[in-house]
Order: sequence, then structure tokens, then C-alpha cells
Amino acid sequence: MKADHETYDYFTGKISPFLLFEMEFHSLFYVVQKLHDDKFYPELNHASPVATIGLLDHFEAFCKHQFAASINIFPSLVHSFSTKRGEPKIEFSSIHAFKNEVDKSLGFFLAEQYDFRTSKSINGLFTDLLSVTPFSKKESETFSNILFKRNLSVYHAGFYTLQYIKDKSISEEARAKVFKEALTVTTEDYGEISDFLFDMAMKITRQTVKAIKLNSEFQLLSLEDERVKAVEEMLQGIHDTLD
Repeated sequence: MKADHETYDYFTGKISPFLLFEMEFHSLFYVVQKLHDDKFYPELNHASPVATIGLLDHFEAFCKHQFAASINIFPSLVHSFSTKRGEPKIEFSSIHAFKNEVDKSLGFFLAEQYDFRTSKSINGLFTDLLSVTPFSKKESETFSNILFKRNLSVYHAGFYTLQYIKDKSISEEARAKVFKEALTVTTEDYGEISDFLFDMAMKITRQTVKAIKLNSEFQLLSLEDERVKAVEEMLQGIHDTLD
């Protein structure tokens, strides 16, 4: 049965989550590269820490958008999700505002209720929704380190804090930096951070789409169904095949 709306209605900003993230990824990368080896700041790239903050925000939004799109396309996913998380609550005013479009917007409503800021919360949400766990233990550690740098920049102007020295693995040389020196995020550091987040976005996209395609409801649909097309659009920008 053909859906009565276009596939872009399933997505935030009318574009698939990965493509939206990729657009922001490239725009921030351009800003960082533009200020690399700037004649006024030859030793520092002041765009790198700011771009790190921005890219992490866009990555969090990507995870939220991917979660929402999955539910928008297949609202039935909420049934199994609610058995693990409890019945989600949606305000009547929200339902009334969307009137007859609740089904294709259900994911938007639910995604706003959950925290996508840490690897633990992201893993938990996608595990409960689609039985996939995006972050490995090593990837979680890398992500936590990036978040730590981001939080120093946002809340402490980059200066090392007491929380930093509580890590017993920190050397005496590093301890001497607390309250006296600020974190430096070089162009190369940003390159590593952005590559990691881009790879994680691709991984989350591949895992979630693969899980959706294994869903019995998906397998009963015709190739012409809008939901099938929407799922395929989620893979736009992912150039390798699913495992």
C-alpha cells in the first residue's frame, strides 16, 4: 500500500539523518582548514575547539534524528521499546498540534524525551529500540575523552579542573596544568575527533538500517512502499554495502 506522504516527512529537516550530519561535518571541517596556519595565529587554530563543540552537538542530534526516523517509519517499534522503557508519555497538546500526522511524527515526540549525550545512553536507547549496540568499549572510552574535552571548553573555558586530576593515571606534569593551563585542540586533534564521529555516524546508520531490514514488518512490504524507500534513503552517503 502506497503511503500518503513523501519519504522526507519521516526525517528531521526533510533529509536523511546521515546526510544532514555529513553536511554539517563538511562545513565545520572547512572552517577548521580555513584557519589552519593562519598568519595571525601560526601556532594555534582557534576554530578547532569551537568546531569540536559544534560537531559533537551535531552528532548528538544525528543520533536523535536516526532514532526518531526509525520510529517514524515503523511506529510498531514502540511496542517492544515500551516493554523495556515503560510506556512513553506524549502530551495531548503535541498530539493535537499534529492532528492526523501523529504516526509519521511519533519518533520526533519520543526522541525529545531521551538523552543522547553519552555513549552509554545512546547504546541503551538503540539496544532497546532495535537490539543494536553502536559503541564498543574502546569506542566508548574514545567518545568519553572527546566529551571531556568538549565540557572543559564549554564550562571552564578550556582550563583543566579538579575533575581532571582525579584520574590517577594523570602524570605529575599534567597535574601542574590544573587551573593554570588550558586544553589545546590542534587542527590534527580535530581531524582525529571528526573522523571518529563520522565513522560512528556511519556505523550507527548501517547497524540501524540492517536491524530494520531484518524486521518482519519490513520484509512484508513491496519495493514500491514509501517506507522501503525511506529506509534506503537512510543509507544515502554510505558508500559501502551492509554486512
